[in-house]
Amino acid sequence: MRGLKELWQIFEERFPDTGLRKGAFAAPGRVNLIGEHTDYNDGFVLPMAIDKNITMLAQLRDDQEVRAYSLDYGREVIFSLLDLEFEKEDFWANYIKGVIDEIKKMDYYIQGMNLIFTGDIPIGSGLSSSAALEVVTAYTIASLNDLDIQPVEMALLCQRAENNFVGVNCGIMDQYISRLGKEGNALLIDCRSNEYELVRFSLEDYQVVICNSRVERGLVDSEYNQRREECEKASRYFAERLDHRVLALRDVTVEELEKEGGGLEEITYRRARHVITENNRVLMAVSALRKNDLETFGKLMTESHYSLRDDYEVSCPELDLLVELALKQKGVLGARMTGAGFGGCTVNLVHKDYIDDFIANVKKAYDQETGKDMEIYVTWPAAGARELA
Repeated sequence: MRGLKELWQIFEERFPDTGLRKGAFAAPGRVNLIGEHTDYNDGFVLPMAIDKNITMLAQLRDDQEVRAYSLDYGREVIFSLLDLEFEKEDFWANYIKGVIDEIKKMDYYIQGMNLIFTGDIPIGSGLSSSAALEVVTAYTIASLNDLDIQPVEMALLCQRAENNFVGVNCGIMDQYISRLGKEGNALLIDCRSNEYELVRFSLEDYQVVICNSRVERGLVDSEYNQRREECEKASRYFAERLDHRVLALRDVTVEELEKEGGGLEEITYRRARHVITENNRVLMAVSALRKNDLETFGKLMTESHYSLRDDYEVSCPELDLLVELALKQKGVLGARMTGAGFGGCTVNLVHKDYIDDFIANVKKAYDQETGKDMEIYVTWPAAGARELA
């Protein structure tokens, strides 16, 4: 990743100085520690920001034009604030345009700007480079134009940008953690109320290690829709049988599942069991972190993986292999797939003394077995969106 001084040099070579306000900003990617496929069931998730960011440098213009240059793609897109058309060729520009569109809908006046951006969040890995680009764009525009957009409001407008302009029906987790993340903390999000709580994630002797399987997540869309339908079917079933209000699987306890779930088809039962037990695991994981009990936290991570593999069936052979290899290593407290599934990454909790061995052993065995040149990132609970000095 280039340093800030070098990025400003690139910026100044590319754009003439307008004499107006300028600044440098960053927003992180994220990894979900536990709480997978619970979001669309009104449940709980526990992500953390990672030490990989999208960095944006920008300066206001005295007109309505935006010149946006992506260092990573080597492409520039020029457009007017008055004419925000969907970009088919340079798709990345839609995240920027979508954010501008949502800010304009809030009746804020904004000026044009010149901007460059770059990132070290691996694209397509499930670590939310798109949310980071949305959040850093919103943060940049708000800072340079003196807009009073509160953190939660900013996260929500970035989610709307992805839903409405980009056309991806994402939940709130990625934008929330990118904007609201705080160094040394995970973020518990209630996906029904959108309420959140910072949870201290004290990693004195351990670090979070992310393994990128390098498997493209090809089946996600069709399988995702199918899982949603199965969850809704289970939710309707329990709504008819329980004497309290069931709006989603979040409202069903493990005891109620075991007592009343016998009439469900086996596959629907297993889908419901994953969601209901996963919500429990998130809350138990938060309780463990509050006690600084990383061993319990790690066991819950591993249980989560087995549930995703066996009950929800969204893992794949490569993710299962990565978890299996991780759990054989010294100093590993827990391992699980993270994200939508069918590829992407695993997240592991590894003792600092064993990280080098972990990387060498897992990488060698995985590469030999799959022929894929995997990537490993060592990180910690990092800071959310911020201005760079």
